[in-house]
Amino acid sequence: MKIVEDKGGAIALMIVALVFLGTWPALLNLLERRGRNPVHTYLDYSITNFLMAVIIALTLGQIGAPKPGEPNFTTQLSQNNGPSVGFAVAGGVFLCCGNLATQYALAFVGLSVTEVVASSITVVAGNRDAAACQEQ
Repeated sequence: MKIVEDKGGAIALMIVALVFLGTWPALLNLLERRGRNPVHTYLDYSITNFLMAVIIALTLGQIGAPKPGEPNFTTQLSQNNGPSVGFAVAGGVFLCCGNLATQYALAFVGLSVTEVVASSITVVAGNRDAAACQEQ
């Protein structure tokens, strides 16, 4: 499994993520101006998000030799990891609920408000949850 272990690589990945997150609302706005329904665009995003998660897990999850305590992705699939599976399923359910809420928000209030509020809530909740997990 490939794990980013140095600060330079982590910072580079954060910058790439910020560029992609910054272009997402602009792309939605452009498509809406050209007549495409934002809900259809968001549905395309949800399907692509799922497919990329599977592709990344099956490719990047297999890079490098397995280490003790850090097996590759396919090895972990056959292990009895009940709590980990439950946590992953709960994360998928929350992601699905967030996608549905964003679709309804796009329909009700439009792009300019939805993406800013949703992104802000995501950052705050994610940092709060990460801090809570590290305290334990």
